[in-house]
This record gives sequence, structure tokens and C-alpha cells, in this order.
Amino acid sequence: MYLKSNWIIILVALLGTACGGGKKQQQQAAMMGMMKATVVAQEVVAASYTVHSQFPATLMAHDEVAIRSDVTGYLSGIKVKDGSVVKKGQPLYEIDKSRYVAAYGQVAASQQQAEADLAQKEKDYERYKTLLEHDAISKQTVDQAYTAVMTSKANLAAAKAAVARAGTDVNHAVIRAPVSGSIGIVQIKVGDIVNAGQTLINTLVNEHPIFADFDVPQASIPQFLRIQKGQGDEKFFLKFTSGETYGEQGRIQAINNIVDPQTGTIRVRLVFDNKDNQLKSGMSCVVVMQYSTPATQVAIPSKAIVETLSETTVMTLTKDNVVQPVHITPGPVADTMLIVESGLKAGDRIIVEGLQKARPGDTVNVAGPGTPAAPPAGKH
Repeated sequence: MYLKSNWIIILVALLGTACGGGKKQQQQAAMMGMMKATVVAQEVVAASYTVHSQFPATLMAHDEVAIRSDVTGYLSGIKVKDGSVVKKGQPLYEIDKSRYVAAYGQVAASQQQAEADLAQKEKDYERYKTLLEHDAISKQTVDQAYTAVMTSKANLAAAKAAVARAGTDVNHAVIRAPVSGSIGIVQIKVGDIVNAGQTLINTLVNEHPIFADFDVPQASIPQFLRIQKGQGDEKFFLKFTSGETYGEQGRIQAINNIVDPQTGTIRVRLVFDNKDNQLKSGMSCVVVMQYSTPATQVAIPSKAIVETLSETTVMTLTKDNVVQPVHITPGPVADTMLIVESGLKAGDRIIVEGLQKARPGDTVNVAGPGTPAAPPAGKH
């Protein structure tokens, strides 16, 4: 009886130990699960996105002419009001031309004198040729008369050139609009001295149409050449510093023929209609290039990226929820989504929350089912 009781005690102890060991293993497994980082994941899906790429730009007038005089004198007259719209050839300003009129009269008189001298020399030459036919004069005298005629012709040509130059000075004392456009604010007053080729009197601009110049990376040259040929759905807009968007669309006017070796960029020029004179030469603005990606494009939330100095990385999950870093080639941003040029494919799962707790190679807990990284509202 005593032996039987001992066996019962031993059996109960063994059963208690076995039950306690199993519970401990469960507790350890539960603790290991609690030690895993918890993250939120999304599935990458393919869709079409509307991209808005932005480039700093400067507006340039179709024509921008600095009004300077090519004659010296004091300003004697202003023919237009500041801000006026003028036509090509319209008088703008007048320089005192009394000295130029006097100079013109002097050279005009010299021309008349040269013409009279030439007429006399030609008569003498014709008379000497007749006398030579009758052996009444030497050939040397005829030759000298011919030389005198040629000299007189040269003097007359010089006199005519002087008259033309003096006439130009008289004409240029009245400064006319070289192109049609809008005149600015005059920089000098009547009575001020104007030095030929130096004094800036005003600026004339023609802003119909107007250009927007901006620089793009040299890697974008094929894309912009394609756009220039009309291949693609890219649209160009202007955004002001106030955030407002200009109503008219632009088109590519020209792509520069050289790449800047210092910046690795090339200049692109857009042309915009400027019917309401809302655009002014020299304005700073932003060119917005809008286009749609193919339906096979993948994109991820911007918060999912991990950036370093040399690369951009996202943390992906295997089917066993093991963290694996993947290097990607980022593209432009479409709303809150970052276009991914390479590195990811549809169906990949990426960590979008809890990145600071996830380490490469760790097995993590995923809070809830991985949801697709769908495009923002309005994208398809």
C-alpha cells in the first residue's frame, strides 16, 4: 500500500512538470512574438498617374531693345508718353540737330563744288581729245586731262559719301522705334546730354508672344525632343510666385544646341500667348509640365522611402514577413505618390509605417492585412 502511494506521487509530479514545461514554451513563443517589430505594409499596384514636373523659369520678351542714340547732343524733345504702345518707325525722342544740319549744309556745298569741278574737267578732256585727232596737242596733255577727270570723280564720290553720312546724322537725331511694342519709363530728361552709343534713354519690349526659358537635365533631352515633334500628351503651364496658374498653355519654341558643362543641363524655350499683357519680361515663375504615365506604372507613398546621400531605398517584405531593403530609381512625384522608375514591381509589399523599427533581415509582425498602394483619388 505504501509503495503504491509513492508511485502515485511520482506520477503526479511528472505530469505537473510536463504541463509546466509546455506552458513555459508557449509563454516563450508569445514573448518572442511580442518582441518582433510591428509594421504597416502596402502592396504595390500598377496604375496610370498624372505627373506635374516643375522647373524654375524666367520670362523673356520676343523683342527687348535698349533705346540709345548714335549721335551726341542734348535731348530736345520727347515724342511719346511712358508706357505707350508704339509702332515700328514711330518717332520717340529727338536730339538737338542744329550742328548736324549745319554739317550737312557744308558737305552738300562741297558736293556741288565737286560736281562743277568734274563737269569742267570732263569738258576739257573732250576738247583735248578733239585737238589730238588734228595733231594740235600732245598726247601727254590729253592723258593729264584724263587723270584730272578721274581725280574729280573720286572727289565727287567722297563728297557724296560725306553728304550721306551727314544726312544720316540729321535723320538719326530723331530716334524712332526699331520694333513695335511697349515703351518703358524714360531714363533722362529734356536738356540732358546724350552720348552716342552710351546713354540709355529707354527700353522697348515686344511681349507678344513671350518666351519662358528654363533648364532641364541632359538626361531629359530625348523626352523634350519627342515633345517638340508633337509625340506625347505633355502640356506646359506657367505658375506665378503667388501660386496662381496662367490660363494659356505653352509650346516648345526651341531647345538649345549645347549642354552647359558646368551644370549638365540644357536650356528649353517655351512660347506663350500674352493677349492680356499679364506676362512681363524678366518675371520669375515656374513651368509646370503635366503628362500621364502608362497604366503599367508603379508608384509608392513618399513616406515609404529611405534616402541616403547616394541612393533611395524601400523596405520590402517577403512572404514570411522578413524585411529586405530594395534600392529603387525614383521618378517625379504625382500628388503624394513617388513614381518608381525601377526596383519594384506590382505585387511587392512595402513597409509604409514602422520603418524606424524595421531592420534588414528581421521578421516583423504586420498590423492588419497588407493593403494595395492604390493611386490617389482621381488617378486610374
